[in-house]
Amino acid sequence: MNATASNSNETTRDDRGAWFMQALRGDSDAATRLYEACVPLVRGWLRGRVGEIIAEDCAHEAMVMAFRRAEQFRPGTCFESWVRTMAWRMALNALRTDSRRKTRETAFFEQNDAEGDFRDEAVFAALERCVAELPGEQRQLIRLRFQLDQSAGEIAASLGRSRVAVAVSLTRICKRLRSGLEQHARL
Repeated sequence: MNATASNSNETTRDDRGAWFMQALRGDSDAATRLYEACVPLVRGWLRGRVGEIIAEDCAHEAMVMAFRRAEQFRPGTCFESWVRTMAWRMALNALRTDSRRKTRETAFFEQNDAEGDFRDEAVFAALERCVAELPGEQRQLIRLRFQLDQSAGEIAASLGRSRVAVAVSLTRICKRLRSGLEQHARL
């Protein structure tokens, strides 16, 4: 089959590299073609390795990172491989972060369970007051994460937000709750 008979949706390595260089020069059509050609390929490649939610986030973020690190791209090399490598590293970091978070939470709850802190009605009451003081959206995030045991990725998918935004919000909320509990403990 010659090049003119090939499927118009298929692009070559050279096309994607050329589109990237055109996009860097301000060609928005080239940027759109590049995004539409690369993100589904990278997402599909990642999906089988790390799951849908992380694959979606990392495929998109890798394209953003490509433009931020444009000076590192070597024309003539495979643009898709370069983006795939960045996406893979992001996905591994996301998996490590999620694993570390789960380990910290488990250790925290085991430590506190062993000490009996969470059996103390005063602590529960203080925590209830702190959660009640949160805005509605933050209370919803806490409920989804800790009562329904959903991951940041699952919450993000259900709320139409990015996993990173949900994770940052949860971190800030937990920090606020810890601070509130410490204040109640001093009283």
